[in-house]
Amino acid sequence: MGMRLVGPVYLVGGQDFNMVYLDWPANDSNTYLIDTGDPLVLVDCGCGESLAGILDNIKEMEFDARDITHVFLTHAHMPHSGAAEDLRRNGVEVVAGPATVGAVRAGGTATVAYHYHRRFTCVEEATEMKDGETMTLGACEFRALALPGHSADCTGYEVTREGRRMLFCGDVVRWPGLEQFRNRPDYDRQAYLETLMRLLDDPPDVLYPGHGPFCLSKTEHWIGEEIKKLLRKPE
Repeated sequence: MGMRLVGPVYLVGGQDFNMVYLDWPANDSNTYLIDTGDPLVLVDCGCGESLAGILDNIKEMEFDARDITHVFLTHAHMPHSGAAEDLRRNGVEVVAGPATVGAVRAGGTATVAYHYHRRFTCVEEATEMKDGETMTLGACEFRALALPGHSADCTGYEVTREGRRMLFCGDVVRWPGLEQFRNRPDYDRQAYLETLMRLLDDPPDVLYPGHGPFCLSKTEHWIGEEIKKLLRKPE
């Protein structure tokens, strides 16, 4: 069963809240459903093997998965993008930053599928959304924000509804109790620090991370804690 969050946002997937079950330690990403009024939109989509559970959660919340027209990928890592090709084959448009589009089409090391001893299903077609570009779907405008560092291709999506500026930030900012992973092939400490400092200068009202809990107010505290994590350990 999914859960209603702030605004038109629902959590419909992710192992951290037992939204789906997998018998391997994928740490499947949070998958968000956004009800724009018309259509439905996903942000990230899990590793692939969890897709049936995600669709079941959507159905249990009395939404029709056939109304999903777009999935926005925050980056290419398999727990976030593994189901993208299955969705595309069912008529869903895959949207991502330029580097993510290249990575999910190639299916190489940038997907980190090797980390989970799985094969990545390459995405045949995807739409590039560059930094600062916007896309209006129903009552929501999605603005892409390049957030490199955790990986080179990280992109956040900002949506403003009901007076709140909400940022779907992937793995860039997470609950302070979750560690940072620096063993990804395109991790860049300096780019990461610059990304976090930009966010700290203009923090959103709500953070929807790719794993773990959500920050529904005072997001500058979580951003600051992420900077502290980054600076705490030498490279």
